Amino acid sequence: MKTNHSPFVAALLVSISIAGSLSACAQATSGVAMSGGARTSAPAQQDPNKTALVLPMRQMTDRLSKLQATGDPDFDYAFQAKIHAQGEQELLKKELQMGKDSTLKNMAQSLMPALESDIALIDGTMRQVKPTRPNQAFTQQQDRNVKAMALKFQAGGTTESKMTGNIDDNFAAVLLEHRQDAIDLAKTYLQYGKNDALKAYAQSLITKAGQEMSQLKKSIK
Repeated sequence: MKTNHSPFVAALLVSISIAGSLSACAQATSGVAMSGGARTSAPAQQDPNKTALVLPMRQMTDRLSKLQATGDPDFDYAFQAKIHAQGEQELLKKELQMGKDSTLKNMAQSLMPALESDIALIDGTMRQVKPTRPNQAFTQQQDRNVKAMALKFQAGGTTESKMTGNIDDNFAAVLLEHRQDAIDLAKTYLQYGKNDALKAYAQSLITKAGQEMSQLKKSIK
């Protein structure tokens, strides 16, 4: 059935339609600021006591994820171990810059020389190792380890959910995760690795990381 509207009613219907469109537009653009004619998202409030510690871990896992695996356990683990150690260096620096707890800061300071020695050892070994024996099982297992790391340190991940507004507690929580990841990488390598220097490094790392984790757990309130 066809319905005829008076001019007044038709105008009223048009006005209601326009108002609804404007309301929907306003809702769609809420939280968005205009700057120089361009739309930019309003920055979210971030706690530096969290982001300062998680960011180095995200950068580390990003570098690990982008490594082009050769499949050779010795060659690939050397690169992985170096990047992982460098990630720890950046984490320790943040605690030394921002931390308040003297025990944790002293721990961070004491770990720095050992890390530098580890990286120097890995660098020297890397120059001697050539990728000659691809192992698919090793590559797949380390890939799973790296992906698990990335998930933990991503925004809203399990590590971030454990963090508070206390920089020192956050440092302890992040370092605990980092040391467990180091153990996982090292244990996987030891299943497939052949290089004596790297195997000794991986075994020593597992022992030291376990000791550090015990110390860290005692420091968490």
